[in-house]
Amino acid sequence: MHGKKYLVIMSLLLSLLICPFDVYAATSFTLSASCQRGQTVRIFVELSESNNMADGYDIFRFNSVTGTYELVATMDLYENSYDYYMDSDAWEHYDQTGRLRFYYDVMDVHTAGETYYYQVKSFQYSDDYKNCNEEISGNKFDEENIVNTESNKIYQEIADTTVTILADGPKITYAKRKGKLNAKLEWIKDENADGYLIYYVKNYTNNSKPQSVDIYQDSSYTLVKEIEMNTTTSVELKNLMNGVTYTYRICSYRIVDGEKVISMMSDPKSILMDYYSYNGESDDQKIKRAFGSKKKKNKNFKTSSKAAKQMKTIKIKVWDFKNGKNGKKITKTKYLTVNKRMAPSIQAMFDEIYKSKEKQVIKDIGCYSYRTGEHMYGLAIDINPNENYMIDGKTILSGSFWKPKKSKYSIPLDCETVRIMERYGFYRGFWGDRKDYMHFSYFGT
Repeated sequence: MHGKKYLVIMSLLLSLLICPFDVYAATSFTLSASCQRGQTVRIFVELSESNNMADGYDIFRFNSVTGTYELVATMDLYENSYDYYMDSDAWEHYDQTGRLRFYYDVMDVHTAGETYYYQVKSFQYSDDYKNCNEEISGNKFDEENIVNTESNKIYQEIADTTVTILADGPKITYAKRKGKLNAKLEWIKDENADGYLIYYVKNYTNNSKPQSVDIYQDSSYTLVKEIEMNTTTSVELKNLMNGVTYTYRICSYRIVDGEKVISMMSDPKSILMDYYSYNGESDDQKIKRAFGSKKKKNKNFKTSSKAAKQMKTIKIKVWDFKNGKNGKKITKTKYLTVNKRMAPSIQAMFDEIYKSKEKQVIKDIGCYSYRTGEHMYGLAIDINPNENYMIDGKTILSGSFWKPKKSKYSIPLDCETVRIMERYGFYRGFWGDRKDYMHFSYFGT
């Protein structure tokens, strides 16, 4: 064994003389670090090429007291499967870039507000060490004869990174809709904070376009409110959009030398504005909202006289041309008979349409009519029926045309009016070759 140790040491010294680690450029891997909850650190090692894997990576942290880098952890890919250290989305990352990414969590509690310096060195184990371990695994040597791993690492490349430690964000304990279009948040007080920052992200834009958001991506969020007292641990957000899911996260902050030192973001909490009807309701939810129950639906709409008792006439504001054709737009009042249980939602929907920047002109509008389809339930709305015809293939069934580029009364396929109605759960009547451009219904019939 002494001979083996001598060979290992000579091999290590020779490798350092030929390729000392302090002159290597970090070409086969890149290094980054992020602060995690509990003021721990996650070290990321990303390979620039998937076939350049080392046997492992030693993680060092600078100690300002001793003035040296000290070993704090090892990612040993030789002793452990590389799956043990693989990032959760490593396979997707690998498929997209041809690279693999590994991570290691340094669970030491770091000091909030401090910047830490990390250094990672890739290494290969010497052949003698590997051969020795293979013999040991074959029971040719006792476990006490294993060659010391630290003295058999041949360092290859080196990379540096820094990470600033953030305090954990406050914990949100309450997040719910309040009233019709408000939301309320409550959180646990941060004794060390001078104030709080409230951030949000939503799944619709301001002009009602659906958007996909990553609620765990900090950069997706927009600051909505700042609270300058640490004793205030609740907030009410007002005048939100119906049918929209708002996701909130909170940071606490301290003022240090006149600057805000901001904590990590809290875990996200989502609130759906569901007082009125909205896109995404299940059929059961729709039946409950519109009728109360299936039994009541069957009972209350058997005859026209019974159905009429389930209706309510609402007054809505709309835009229309002063001369009925083009030019100046003015406000007009329309009366619409609708399902009384859905009246609040339909009223709110047309209030939004009226207030939108688009100012869609509406000269004719109708809803309840005791006939087949959703009109008999007061749940289908026809807008400008002459200029938004119903066709089946090339056969016109109702109305005269649909020409949104020529007539402002023809409602385009994609416009804010359509998007608002869809956000409230009312979709246009398109069924294969049959297209009813005037028709918007709650159940899609």
